[in-house]
Amino acid sequence: MAETPNHHIVILTGELSGEIHGAHLVASIKAKFPSVTFSAMGSRRMAEAGARIIMDYKEISIMGISEVFSRLHHIRRAFSTIKAYLIRTMPSLVVLVDFPGFNLRMAAFARKLGIPVVYFIPPQVWAWKKGRIHKIKKYVDLVISILPFEKKLYDEYGIDNIYIGHPFMDTVKPSVTREEFLDKIGSDGKTPVITIMPGSRENEIRKHIEIMLQVVERMRTSLARAVVVLPLAESIDETVLEPFAKRLGEVRIIRGGAYNALAYCDIAIASSGSATLEAAILGAPTIVIYRISAASYFIARLIVHVDFISLPNIIAEKEVFPEFIQSLDPEKIAEKALLMVQNGKEVVARELHPVIEKLGSHNSYDHARDAIVTLLENRYGPIPETLTIS
Repeated sequence: MAETPNHHIVILTGELSGEIHGAHLVASIKAKFPSVTFSAMGSRRMAEAGARIIMDYKEISIMGISEVFSRLHHIRRAFSTIKAYLIRTMPSLVVLVDFPGFNLRMAAFARKLGIPVVYFIPPQVWAWKKGRIHKIKKYVDLVISILPFEKKLYDEYGIDNIYIGHPFMDTVKPSVTREEFLDKIGSDGKTPVITIMPGSRENEIRKHIEIMLQVVERMRTSLARAVVVLPLAESIDETVLEPFAKRLGEVRIIRGGAYNALAYCDIAIASSGSATLEAAILGAPTIVIYRISAASYFIARLIVHVDFISLPNIIAEKEVFPEFIQSLDPEKIAEKALLMVQNGKEVVARELHPVIEKLGSHNSYDHARDAIVTLLENRYGPIPETLTIS
């Protein structure tokens, strides 16, 4: 006998890129099944998509291993808040989006309550902490993956999964023309545009912005009139840049607009993360940098088992985007960046073509929606067109 459903889904995200994916998924489900309601650990994007916000993730959105200890109080409080909410509301489904350190523990708790769990954008177990795949097998009912090589891995472990293609193929596109963008940043179109992207978390920005500005200073010896753009993530308060105000100088700081800044730049310098895949899709020649604490790096060297850290290089199985990790020499980075500017965007575009082909077809969010709806209907029966949730 089917259980009595409330057609309420709790979706848990832990940082901006995951929230963006989650918000698109919410919008896709609500467009076809308006009776389904949502609550979320998220922020503005999730609220705009129509989810009730249980709590904001900003206080627990961190990078690195050792960095977790400074936020333990906030993390414990977040666990308690979400657990209490699940007990009180007993949703029909919990959807996890990335953020594995937190979300796998929530998966175990949801399983104890008898709530089915979907992992949308699962942990990168192919890179590190492969043992997590056993927890996924134990606690997760369905994995929805977005990287082309993940399905084989989950199939090998007998985990119910589906590959939907990468959502960026639908969402990553400029919102204005090149002329409109250049006009906005005050460029005449004759001089190079350098885009710097230090990260979507405050601690990432603090670790990367200084080295990026040093690289830009060295590049200016050859590109004196270059226009430098810093698209600031929506989740970041501009006060995080105040300690670097003097060094920022003529850098054009824009709120959002990262896709435009990548699509129309001559070179990008980006911290490792989703921005590197966005850059690949938009054809931006990119230097990848990354720095974490010494303790986190030491541990990572022991447990991470990939040749590259940026997804374009991992998918290409070679270094298309030069990577500089932990030891960040501004002179060497600037030298490589200037060479890429000199070579032109066409060289990188040819290297990126196989990567784009592997990222799959469009309508990824709708494919994810259909998989989730199938799971719900198999467990609870057909979803009604309208339903009032108290």
